[in-house]
Amino acid sequence: PIRDIKHQLTSLNVRFIDKSLSGHCYLTNTCAKNLKILNSDNGMSTDVKLHKQFYEVYKNDSEMNQVNIFMCFHPVAMCEIFMPFNRTLIVIASTRYELARFSKEDWTKLNTNLQIIASDPRNVIAGNNLYDAEYIRYFTGIKTIVLPSLCAYTKASYKPRFQKPFIIANMNAKSFRSKFMSLLTDSFKRMKISVRVRHIRDIYKVHYQYFQLAQHPGIIYIPYQVSVMSLFEHYRMNIPLFFPSLDLLTEWHYTYRVVNERTWDGISGNIKNASKISGVLGPDIPDPNNEFDRDAIRYWLKFADFYQWPHIIYFNSTDELVTKLKTTNLIEVSENMKLYNANVTQHLFEQWRQILQRTNSL
Repeated sequence: PIRDIKHQLTSLNVRFIDKSLSGHCYLTNTCAKNLKILNSDNGMSTDVKLHKQFYEVYKNDSEMNQVNIFMCFHPVAMCEIFMPFNRTLIVIASTRYELARFSKEDWTKLNTNLQIIASDPRNVIAGNNLYDAEYIRYFTGIKTIVLPSLCAYTKASYKPRFQKPFIIANMNAKSFRSKFMSLLTDSFKRMKISVRVRHIRDIYKVHYQYFQLAQHPGIIYIPYQVSVMSLFEHYRMNIPLFFPSLDLLTEWHYTYRVVNERTWDGISGNIKNASKISGVLGPDIPDPNNEFDRDAIRYWLKFADFYQWPHIIYFNSTDELVTKLKTTNLIEVSENMKLYNANVTQHLFEQWRQILQRTNSL
């Protein structure tokens, strides 16, 4: 998300100071150097004492005093450390926002701080997808906007070579991968339809170039998460995407836990029927972290990116998937995606222009 937002805002003459503590910072040459107080060991789990130390060290720092806006993504809780500086804060959640604030006490304190941040008209609380925007709203009551990733940095677009196979994207639920492949193989045999399909890691063992993916006819997803950067990239490249319908994915998740990164408990393998804290929107909206209630799962999955964007191809069974792989007009689908992406680009640019204009005027 950080790489994407930097790419997006270049045209608006925004300059970034990026001193990353990420384990992958070497890939973008943004690893923090000469950073005081914070480091890769304590950066995710800061506390009030550390916040005070950070402020005291940096309150008169010449570089820090050039900063007009602090942006926080992963984790959004990083913005807690910047609150004392009294500058504009833009918080954009790209995953469930309680990351690094998992205890009931820390999560509750984070909610209070986000509400304080949201009360200042200079600031922005957002998700880069509707699921995370609604998730924040459920626990805080904050009217959270959506600022999606654009991923124009791929500089690639759909140019299919139809001798190449359809790709199956990564599946985290390893036990379901064999189940799905068995169902798919059986559908091909029974329906006497021949279409080449291969798992992405069977073709690209480690890395791939964006243009290489854009040469495949389409990508089949059994999603392990409700929003991931690779999905933004694939959609922005106008590659036709095949997803299980909401009803089918609900059933597969309830039975096989295929969307296992939807909740932090799912990632740890210790799924629960309730969150550690309560929501604030009333009893009619189910708990997003209840993994034992089909209705709750379905309610929250509907906010996933792949159920929000148009021109995605849905299937209710592997039989229907096989049919659609064979009969869908993929060029037409891709052209429709391209038009939608152009509108998203224009709308998102305007969103950011207005945000920056507002924050600079207050």
